[in-house]
Amino acid sequence: MKFFKKIITFTGCVFFILPCIYLLMISLTSNYSYPNFLPQSYSTNNWKEALQSNNGIVNGFFLSLLIASCVGCISTFLGFFLSRIIAYHKRRNLLLFTCYFPLALSPVIFALLVNYYFIRIAISGSIAGIVLAQLMIALPFSILLLNSFWSLQIKLFEEASSTLGANKTETFFKVLLPIAKPQLLVCFIQTFLISWFEYGLTTIIGVGQIKTLTLNVYQYIGEANLYYAAISSCIIVLPIVVLLWINKRFVYHKLS
Repeated sequence: MKFFKKIITFTGCVFFILPCIYLLMISLTSNYSYPNFLPQSYSTNNWKEALQSNNGIVNGFFLSLLIASCVGCISTFLGFFLSRIIAYHKRRNLLLFTCYFPLALSPVIFALLVNYYFIRIAISGSIAGIVLAQLMIALPFSILLLNSFWSLQIKLFEEASSTLGANKTETFFKVLLPIAKPQLLVCFIQTFLISWFEYGLTTIIGVGQIKTLTLNVYQYIGEANLYYAAISSCIIVLPIVVLLWINKRFVYHKLS
């Protein structure tokens, strides 16, 4: 049984790592041609040009990082408090059910539905508009994710803290926050990734003016710029690797 588990784990790792390695190989060549499976030679010229020129890769990376960080922090912060309100509300099931509506729609359709209002309030085509639009999806997701935290045991902890003389602020910082740290970190990671990979919503609300790294990948693919598309794809994977390490280091071991 252990042998089969090792085989399955190894196979999963291979399927996960191989595409990343192949993208890195493509980004390090300038003479790749179909139907050759491997490039004929390698160099770092493409990376130097991509990171030094004004082609948008570096700007797209920092812009995506800014937007995803804002969406992750705000949705996690608000989701923590709103999930508590909903968890103890008498219409809890109905309120949770409404949180599924933004997630059930395609991001493109959702963007088309709300874009009119974004134009009216003059935030279409701006970073604030992109953040707000993504929050309309990420916030319901965070509420659903954090709702399970508010169990009977947590409620008893709150009551015990109040009984011992702690006020709401002390209860939040000294009782709830330390217990909720793993769940909050998971929520931030998930909502960060929702924003990081968002394409359809960003395209419509951003009206082509907000060039995130994800949009750059699609742009280079459309232009048949294989090497810059590979470089952008390699860069877009970096935060995932970092977040996976953080999840394993600070969340997985904590919960296990």
